[in-house]
Amino acid sequence: MAAGAVAIAWVRRTAPPWPAVAGNPYEIPLGPDGCPIIEERRQFVDTPGPLVPPGATEVLLCTTPTALHTPRPGMADPPRQRVLRGEAADFASLLNRLPSRNQAWRQWQRRHSGWWPDTAPEPMGEVCLLSGYSHEYSFVLRYPDRPPVPLIYTCGGQSGGLTSGIRTRMDDTKPHLVDEFLDRFQRY
Repeated sequence: MAAGAVAIAWVRRTAPPWPAVAGNPYEIPLGPDGCPIIEERRQFVDTPGPLVPPGATEVLLCTTPTALHTPRPGMADPPRQRVLRGEAADFASLLNRLPSRNQAWRQWQRRHSGWWPDTAPEPMGEVCLLSGYSHEYSFVLRYPDRPPVPLIYTCGGQSGGLTSGIRTRMDDTKPHLVDEFLDRFQRY
């Protein structure tokens, strides 16, 4: 009976802590320059499935200064927009390999918890730390046969939850997607 009780407790502790479907889908508007309009409040939303459709022909990285941004003398601000064309489909595939929050939690458990898993933190991807960023990053994937797909970070900056307004995937491991984009951009 003791072994059965331990097995049941272990299964309950390792079960996915969050539902597969969360929140109400919403649209991320695009500004006149083609970059997402980043609103202050971002609702966590998730449904099963790929983050973006395959077959992107362009990936646009948008860099938006925040209220905390102060220009520094002698240092240029990053460009507002950069476009990746040659590896756009591969980058879309990379986006689709990002884990959901349940999968990200399971990966964290495997790396850090040992035999007896830790309990899940407060809603992962829904609670943002009180850290300020000088810039917010977002992506827009463009397709030849469908409307563009904007992606924004749920907590600003360049890591954490990346959402399309329909699905959210976790960008918590390094290199982060912005770094991966910039590396690919510099190569081409």
